Amino acid sequence: MPQKESAIEYKVKPLISQWSTLACLDYINDLSWSPNAYHLVSADAAGRVIARSVLTGYSFEDLTAHTLGALCVRFSPDGNFVASAGQDGKANIYDSNTYAKVATIDHGDSWVEQIAWHQSSRCILTASGKTLRLSATDGNLIRKFEDHKSTISDLAWNPAAPDLFATSNYNGIRLWSKDQTNHKRLLAWKGSLLNIAYSPNAKVLAAGCQDGAAHIWLLPSADELFMDGYQTKVRELTWDSSSRYLATGGSDQITVWDFSGKGPSGSKPIVFAGHEGFVSTISFAPKGLMLASGGNDGRVMVWDVNKQDSILVNEDEVSKVTKLAWNQEGTKLAAAFASGRITLFNLFE
Repeated sequence: MPQKESAIEYKVKPLISQWSTLACLDYINDLSWSPNAYHLVSADAAGRVIARSVLTGYSFEDLTAHTLGALCVRFSPDGNFVASAGQDGKANIYDSNTYAKVATIDHGDSWVEQIAWHQSSRCILTASGKTLRLSATDGNLIRKFEDHKSTISDLAWNPAAPDLFATSNYNGIRLWSKDQTNHKRLLAWKGSLLNIAYSPNAKVLAAGCQDGAAHIWLLPSADELFMDGYQTKVRELTWDSSSRYLATGGSDQITVWDFSGKGPSGSKPIVFAGHEGFVSTISFAPKGLMLASGGNDGRVMVWDVNKQDSILVNEDEVSKVTKLAWNQEGTKLAAAFASGRITLFNLFE
C-alpha cells in the first residue's frame, strides 16, 4: 500500500523553459516528438493536430484532423508518418514531410481512443470500442482481430518481441500476435483495467485499475502482484529504461516500486510528495532515472530517483497538466496543459 510521505525536505530549483506558448484555445490531449527531435505535434479537443518547431515553438502546420476531438497523436518510429485518432471514429495517417493525409482508417461511430505503431513503422494498431484492427500505412486493412467483450482501454506492443502485443479491458489482459486473429493468452482479472505498460525488458506487465490499485503480471509465468490503497483510480504508469523502477500515480504523490532483487513484494516503495492535487501524468526519461510528474494543480516536477534530495519545479501554470513528453535523449521535456498551453523545458541548461 502506498504510504504518505510528508517529512522529506527537498532542495527546490526552478525548471528552465525554452519557450511557452498558448498553442490552442482548447484542452490538449496528447503530444508526440518526432524521432529527430525537430518537431513536436499536439492533438486537442477541437480536433486539431498542430506541428511546431522545437527550436522556436512556432507552429508550421495546423490540421483540422477530426470533426470532433483529437484524442491521440503519434509519430511512427522511423519518423516518416504521423497518426492521429479521434472522437469521429477515424484514425488518420499523414506524411510527416508535407503533413498531407495519406490514409484514413474508419472505425464507424465509436471513438478511436488508442493507436500504436509497429516497430517497423509499416503498420499500426487502432482500437475503437470493442474493435481492434491492424492496418498498413496506406490505410489498407491487414487484420481485424476478434472483438473484445468490453471496451478496449489500452494497447501496447511487446518491446522484446516486436510482433506481439497486449490489450486491456474490463476482465483482464489479452496477449496477441499480429499474425493471428484470436488472442494467444488471457491474463484474467475481474475488474476494470485502465491502462497497461510493459517493462522495457518485457518481463513485467503492469496495469492500473479502476478500483485504486496496480496489478502486476510477471512474465512468462503470469505470477501476480497486487498493490492497492491508492486514493483514486490508477491511470498513470511509467517504467524507467532499465526496467528496475515502476512509477505510479493514483494519488497526490508518486509511488515508485523497485523490481530489483526479490522485487517489490513486501517492500516499502519510494514516495515523492509535492503536488497539491492528484497527479495527472508521469513519465520517466528515456535514459537515466529522471522522473517527471504533472498534476491537477498545474505543477510540473522532475525528480531524481537516485538522489531523492532535490526537485525541479515549474509553477507558472494553474491548469491541469494533461501530458508530458520527453525527447529521446532525455534532455528536454514538453508539457501540455488543459488551458491549451505547451511549455518546453531544458533539463540541463
